[in-house]
Amino acid sequence: MERELEVKLLGLDVKEFEEKLIDLGAELIAREYQKNITINSTLHPIDNKNKGYLRIRHTKDLINDEEYYYFTFKEQITNKGIRENLEHTIEFNSEEELLNILNCLGYDIYDAGYKSRVSYIYKKARFDIDTWDEKTYPFPYIEIEVENRDALEKIINELNIDSKAISTMSIAELKKSLKK
Repeated sequence: MERELEVKLLGLDVKEFEEKLIDLGAELIAREYQKNITINSTLHPIDNKNKGYLRIRHTKDLINDEEYYYFTFKEQITNKGIRENLEHTIEFNSEEELLNILNCLGYDIYDAGYKSRVSYIYKKARFDIDTWDEKTYPFPYIEIEVENRDALEKIINELNIDSKAISTMSIAELKKSLKK
């Protein structure tokens, strides 16, 4: 289990922000292409807004030319000022068989999305620059993952990030906001 504290930065010029990170000496740690499948059930629905969600992630590591499959339950702790989740994750090797098992158990709602991710580390903060497929979410954004709230405040102040750009919405909530 991994504790995750993060926010999204919306509406920024991600290329400009990435150049700023590079100029500051941020370390490139990943270039990935991901397929993400969120899973729910008509029989045993998971309250995404208050409880969390199930996800299958197929990651293609573009730097090391490797592939990984992860199955995660993201347990939501809070989204007040910062998203705090506990990630319960296992690695597996057959997406088809895991989906078959889940379907047999009544987990029959699947929503797939595809994204490119470029990740940097700067002062112990992880910056993920996410670009989803047009159908999932058409606007690129940056996720900042930190060790604690103080670290987030310091990074926001240092990088002069406008508070209007900061969001605690999940990708599901962002998608839903587009439909309104």
